Amino acid sequence: MSAENGDKNYPRDPRISLNLPQYFRFFIFFIFLFLSTAISIGPNFQASCSRKHGTELLLLWLERSGTRPFSLRLALAAEQSASSASLADNLSLLSTVFDYLERFISLDISWAGPFPVPIEWTGSQNLILHELSLEVEWDDLTTTQLLCNHFQSPVLSSLMYLNLRGARVDGSPRLDHDWSNLRFLYLAYEMSVMECGCILAQCNQVCNARFELVGYWGETSNDPPSIASITLEHLRHLEINSLGDLSPLLDAFELNCIRTMRISLPPSADPWPHYSFINWIQRSDCVLQELCICGPVSEEQRAQIVNVAGLHPIISAGPGM
Repeated sequence: MSAENGDKNYPRDPRISLNLPQYFRFFIFFIFLFLSTAISIGPNFQASCSRKHGTELLLLWLERSGTRPFSLRLALAAEQSASSASLADNLSLLSTVFDYLERFISLDISWAGPFPVPIEWTGSQNLILHELSLEVEWDDLTTTQLLCNHFQSPVLSSLMYLNLRGARVDGSPRLDHDWSNLRFLYLAYEMSVMECGCILAQCNQVCNARFELVGYWGETSNDPPSIASITLEHLRHLEINSLGDLSPLLDAFELNCIRTMRISLPPSADPWPHYSFINWIQRSDCVLQELCICGPVSEEQRAQIVNVAGLHPIISAGPGM
């Protein structure tokens, strides 16, 4: 009897008796915190609206559910056989969809046919266009006109990711927008080296930039008389594929924080911007970790680069990286 009483009255470890309820309370607290955060932020959606029917279903669901997504990723694509009127209707519906968004949107447009007439942006005033990817081939409208006509300047100023592939004609307005918030920039666009320098100089926060300067060998009507100093404190990776002379761009570089750089020139590039590249390395404080050069580089030039940059560059004689 005494043994049984002793077993019953044996003092338990207070850590065992108290910690189990505490763990349970912490578990309930974190579940509540997770649910409240998810409700306050709102859901994220990804939709492919390549046809008008898909956009109509998306709009109908937003109207009936009363959901206001925090972010929405839209992919708008069509074949070349599709009419411009169908894209115009689709974009009109998308502008209505934008009214249901709380803040962010990622828009991906891939269109191979003629682009329709400009459509007014009717999205919410609080809408922030976070990511924009355009890959369009036109017969009647240029890339620059699309940006100017379809996206207002306050909307473009919020961009952090820009992927732009398109065509333009000489004399079209320069891509002159507020790119100060851009972190990642990819342009496969018909522009000159001088125009590329003007755009890059505005990207104060860019970390990764890639340019494919296609279409122009010489000067254009958009070219400035000179390129001001380009100081990008956050740029870590730069890739340039050009048909023209990169000397004006290299002469303007003040890229002290860059780590990897890739330059691609045609095999017939003459002159290769060897001295401009060497001068940039000598006047900068950058510590290159990787250097890839695609183009005509002699053994003497390679030896000078190794001596100045302190690393052995990856040399390729092919037409591209």
